[in-house]
Amino acid sequence: MRLKKFIVGVSLPLFFSSLLFSQSLTELAKKERERRAMLKGKKFAVVTNADLGKLRKRPALSISGFETSGTTPVPANMSSARDQAEPTESGDISRPGTQQDSSVDQREPGQPSIEELEAKYYQAREYTELLTIKLRGLWQEYYSMDDMTDRNSIQKQIAETSLQIEKAQRDEALAKQEMEKGRTRVRRRP
Repeated sequence: MRLKKFIVGVSLPLFFSSLLFSQSLTELAKKERERRAMLKGKKFAVVTNADLGKLRKRPALSISGFETSGTTPVPANMSSARDQAEPTESGDISRPGTQQDSSVDQREPGQPSIEELEAKYYQAREYTELLTIKLRGLWQEYYSMDDMTDRNSIQKQIAETSLQIEKAQRDEALAKQEMEKGRTRVRRRP
C-alpha cells in the first residue's frame, strides 16, 4: 500500500508538470518560427572544420614602428618633449603643464635640458615595457603550441627579445642616471 502511494505521489506531479511543459514548448516553437522569419533575408557565414584548419596562428603581439638611433630605441611616432612644448614669455621652451622658474638658469651650454632627459628616460622605459609584453606573449604562444618546429622559431624569438630587453634596461638605467644628474645640476645652481 505504501508503495502505491509513493508511486502516485511521484508520478502525479510529473504528469502535471509535463502538461505545463508542453504548453511552454508550443510558445517556444512560435517564437522560434518568428525569429527564423526575421532572419530569412539576411546573409551569414558558415564556418566549417575545413575553414578552421586553414587558419594560421599569429603572434599575440608585434612591435613595429620603432627606430633605433644610437643606443636608445625611439618610437617613430613619438615626438620629443621639446616638440610638444610651448614657448614662454622669455622665449624659452617649457614642458606643457609645468612652470619654469625664471630665476634659475636650467642648464649649461651644450647640456641637454631636463625635459629632454626626462623624455629620453620615459621613451626608454616605455620601450622596455613593450619588449616585456612582447616576451610574455611569446612565452604564452610557446606553451600553447603543439608543433616542435614552430616552438623552435618561437624559442629563437624569445632569446632575441630577452637580449633586447637586457639592452633596453641598461639604456633605461643610463637615461635615469642622466636625468637625475641633470636634476641635481639644476638644483645646485645659485
